[in-house]
Amino acid sequence: MNKHNSSKALILVIGLLIVLAATFFTNTKNLNKLDFFGLEVPVVPLKVGTNLWLGYEPLYLARSLGYFENEPIRLVEYTSATQAIRAYRNNTIQATTLTLDEVLLLLEVGLDPRVILVVDISNGGDVIMAKPEIKSLSELKGRRVGVENTALGAFFLTRALEAVGLSNSDIIIVDSEIDEHESMFLKDEIDAVVTFEPIRSRMLTQGAHVIFDSSKIPGEIVDVLVVSNDTLLRYPEKVETLLQGWFKTLDYIKTQPKEAAIKMAPRLKVSTEAVLSSYKDMIWPDLEENLRLMAGLEAPLLKTATQLASKMLQTHLLQREVVLTDFIEPSVLKNIRGAVSTASLE
Repeated sequence: MNKHNSSKALILVIGLLIVLAATFFTNTKNLNKLDFFGLEVPVVPLKVGTNLWLGYEPLYLARSLGYFENEPIRLVEYTSATQAIRAYRNNTIQATTLTLDEVLLLLEVGLDPRVILVVDISNGGDVIMAKPEIKSLSELKGRRVGVENTALGAFFLTRALEAVGLSNSDIIIVDSEIDEHESMFLKDEIDAVVTFEPIRSRMLTQGAHVIFDSSKIPGEIVDVLVVSNDTLLRYPEKVETLLQGWFKTLDYIKTQPKEAAIKMAPRLKVSTEAVLSSYKDMIWPDLEENLRLMAGLEAPLLKTATQLASKMLQTHLLQREVVLTDFIEPSVLKNIRGAVSTASLE
């Protein structure tokens, strides 16, 4: 083959590779597997971890409603927040829902989580429940209190006890994973427990009652969605589709609250009425409210994180100060709003 023909052959090969690459990446959006010359090539899904909590349930509702547009997004449910955090740290999942205090702990150990969404703000959904004979928080002194071994459990319990002049040393702390709360209460292994929905609704039917809830510390229990910066760079379309599906689901819940409750109740293992009643116990910020909370140098979420970090240092939940620059990433939200604005003009 002469030099001229070699050059033509090389150009043809390069052209073919470009076409194949374009076909490959164009088709990854809506398929979990690609047919690549008769070979099935798996598409890497975006794995999103959660534990069971009504505030996270719109993710699963979005999936059932088909709002992820066939994008390869896989929801992975763990029995506790501790397991979800471990999976995120081990790169088993690329994104996870966490409370803001748990994000601060990830920053403390040198990880680089980026908050891309305020999922919900607890307004009564997180609670301390007790036996009928325990009428108030002050009566917890000397009692056995079940609490999950997480930053949220420790923080929430500490804030509650502060309200009545008690500390952790005044009670008997019993380690209790979220999936053990009901059984330990029924077996008389604990007198009270730090828990949240849907466990709250179940335990109300078993004789427990609420003696403290998160509405008493407004704005302090915030759930967020985090991803690594690497995930943002590698899977921008998947991340945007995830958030678009989230906000579309919030609209569905707002316009069809009963239908949404009917769909969510079986997974939560509570009644439809319990789900409807629980709506008031949390705030799901919409797109505009998310941008207000997260964007700018004076972002309210940054202020909340700064105050929270200070309280966690005082109570030794954090061992050192954490750097809070750049961990809030509103760019995905801005892209979504830009797309919505463009579509409305067309």
